[in-house]
Amino acid sequence: MTLSSTIYEKYVEQLHSSNQDLVIESAHALGDLGDSRAVPILIKLLQESSDSAIRNAAAVGLREIGDERALYPIVSLINDPKTEGNRGTLIYALEGFECSHLLPFLVELVITGNFEVSHQAFSVIESIDMEIDLETADACIQKLKNALLQDDTKADLLEDLIDLLDEMRADA
Repeated sequence: MTLSSTIYEKYVEQLHSSNQDLVIESAHALGDLGDSRAVPILIKLLQESSDSAIRNAAAVGLREIGDERALYPIVSLINDPKTEGNRGTLIYALEGFECSHLLPFLVELVITGNFEVSHQAFSVIESIDMEIDLETADACIQKLKNALLQDDTKADLLEDLIDLLDEMRADA
């Protein structure tokens, strides 16, 4: 067995520990290794853990690996009521993936989320490196304008996002 396989196996084994710190450290380490063999294991940990710190570590590990198989399990967990109040890191993890097709979902998070969720979703939108089709951009801009009419507590953030989407649309 090679040294990297031995290290990989050690971290996988530690994911089953009752020591929260060791599980978190191992999830991060597996992400740092970038070994795609860890993706199903980290997805399972992400989905099955009731501990938000462990879920967050698994999500960050998956972000570091960047394997698209992890995208929808992370999105699904963001939508899960059990993560209410603990979604910021899960949204942060989306930055490791191509998320242009999630733009309406991300805009909704900016509008409806708490401070951390709103700002993290905005950051994910900023990281999108693809052109946004006009129809999607226009629909998102209209949704943001409607949200501004309903509640101006996030006016600066929503206006900044409208400007950003205008730029992304103009480049399309």
